[in-house]
Amino acid sequence: MKFDKLTSDSVVSLSAIVVSVATLFTVVYQTYLTREAQHASVLPYLYFSLSANEEGVAFRLTNSGIGPAVIDGVRILHQGREVTADPYDFYLSVQPEAGTLALGVDKVQPGRLIPAGTTIQMLAAHAVDGERMLSELLHLFEIAEVPRSWYANAGATGKEKAVVEITFSSVYGDRWRIRSDRIVPEPF
Repeated sequence: MKFDKLTSDSVVSLSAIVVSVATLFTVVYQTYLTREAQHASVLPYLYFSLSANEEGVAFRLTNSGIGPAVIDGVRILHQGREVTADPYDFYLSVQPEAGTLALGVDKVQPGRLIPAGTTIQMLAAHAVDGERMLSELLHLFEIAEVPRSWYANAGATGKEKAVVEITFSSVYGDRWRIRSDRIVPEPF
């Protein structure tokens, strides 16, 4: 077979093959982009906060993302050990007399779904017990969102504090970890 001359049929055939390969590449790339957009459209974003006002004190977990977060695990890191507990249970184990306070609790446990735009008060106290609880929480937990001046005013600087660590995932199974001593979740 000689390739001396390209006939119009062979040019059309080669062009069809090139167009077909380019179309296949485009379809595969568009499928990839669609899948990435779907994952991004359900992205949860959890963060910890501590609020204190005239109504009381609350240690909160908020999902400010655009998708629900499924809690995979909750643990407390304290004095070189890991405790599988939520902040409420850990607080009561360290401060047993706190059981006499009028506490509010919303448990954070594996399997729990936290919808987008939802804030959970993991541990809260009304105004009557708020000041005492604020001091105890500042002495016990390291919370990145809390101004350093709050710790200084409570006399809670310089000692190792407990860190709450929560692993969570999106509905597509993408996983992250958030720690109370850090502001931004990290892939897990």
